[in-house]
Amino acid sequence: MKVRIFLQGDSPETRDAEDLVSRIQEAVDIEVEKLDIESREGKEVAEVYDITATPSFLVTMDNGVVLGSWIGKVPAEFEIKEAINA
Repeated sequence: MKVRIFLQGDSPETRDAEDLVSRIQEAVDIEVEKLDIESREGKEVAEVYDITATPSFLVTMDNGVVLGSWIGKVPAEFEIKEAINA
């Protein structure tokens, strides 16, 4: 399982998203992948998952199946944890 976070630039929302990722990593043993949508890799992964806004979060299985998604917003910590534990 993996949490993917899609970011762009430096903004209050980006900092909030990165803070949330830090809290999740402290609470749950899960892989986190941060992707800058301005990079080639970030653009490619964003296209696969139809990410059109930042910040965005995905909780995915190892095979890529999406268990939870939040596009263009920073979700509450409990929402991410619920998707991880689903």
